[in-house]
Amino acid sequence: MERWCPLVLIVLFSVIWRVHRISGETNCPCSNPSLCEPIKDTNRKEVFVFSLSKDIQTWQKYNWTKISTVVMVGYYSDDMMCLAHSNGARVVFIGGVPTEYLTNATLQEEWVVKNLAIVTQKHLDGINFDYESPIPADRTDLRDGYTALVRRTYKMFKQYNPSYQVTVDVAWSPACIDQRCYDYKTLATVTDFLFVMSYDEQSQIKGPCIALANSGFYKTQSGLQKYFAAGISSDKMVLGVPWYGYYYPCVDVTEDNTCAIKHVPFRGVNCSDAAGREINYDFIMHILKNSTTGRLWETSTLTPYFNYKENGTTYQIRYDDPVSLKFKFDMALRYNLRGVGIWNADALDYSHDTPEVVHQRAQMWQAFPDYKKSEPTINSDFI
Repeated sequence: MERWCPLVLIVLFSVIWRVHRISGETNCPCSNPSLCEPIKDTNRKEVFVFSLSKDIQTWQKYNWTKISTVVMVGYYSDDMMCLAHSNGARVVFIGGVPTEYLTNATLQEEWVVKNLAIVTQKHLDGINFDYESPIPADRTDLRDGYTALVRRTYKMFKQYNPSYQVTVDVAWSPACIDQRCYDYKTLATVTDFLFVMSYDEQSQIKGPCIALANSGFYKTQSGLQKYFAAGISSDKMVLGVPWYGYYYPCVDVTEDNTCAIKHVPFRGVNCSDAAGREINYDFIMHILKNSTTGRLWETSTLTPYFNYKENGTTYQIRYDDPVSLKFKFDMALRYNLRGVGIWNADALDYSHDTPEVVHQRAQMWQAFPDYKKSEPTINSDFI
């Protein structure tokens, strides 16, 4: 049983209460002080997006009618907090966790105190865990230590404010993907929900070393089904999809557009998507204009792709667009998941407002379900 050091608790509540009173009364950076209050709706469906840009000119072009939670990655901004809250959206930050903390209860307590103080002082709505380091199946000490840290965080955050949100990013499948053998079932019980990262699905290619879909529909579906089989309910999962793709240099290309790629090992497997590089949707749309094939459609993954030639090398670009994303969003609706989300909101072109670019942005944002207008019901036949 986990126990909190009484001295830590006393110091925690003393410090946090003073920070809360000072920041709430005099240090609210928003034009309307009420915008510094946390969002209180804890039951709504989620459109959970990650933001990497520090530029307010970019955020203002997000479709805020869709967003329920925005995660600031690598930065903090008062302007983002005020803007998100003015649109009824939560704003949270990513909590970095060193592996050595997983087996040290004292460091865990200090970590939770520190991060709760940040949330209260910055008028945020919670924290997102993005720990993706390997935990081998035989390292139950690390596995249980990670679960303990998340549980400590959830317990303390909720004790301080029941509206605070605690979430954990997890692999597209619970089957020890990339040696991430976490206790997924328990993590789901000590968080508001799991953000299922249904992308980078080729991080370990165990069949032919060829370019494949970043987020194939049927592979994504199989991962969700494995979470269901592990006893995790649909309302504890948000389906995360990519607004980026992979740019693979082909070692060889067959007539049916099979692109052989270089063998690049990753975590015990000798072929991986590290043979390519990630590229954002806006750049994909730019080079598609000069492709050698035009947009192609792969029925086995329900995703688009195309070939592109530069300096004598053929590249294959694997990506998602509004059509392929809609298939996955519809699956989330059929499964009655907690919601959907993306990595990342800044993968579109916000710096230009030509009709073509505005249309591309609108299509990507409009592909999201409109949870405010209708609530889906589960279709058991789909599972």
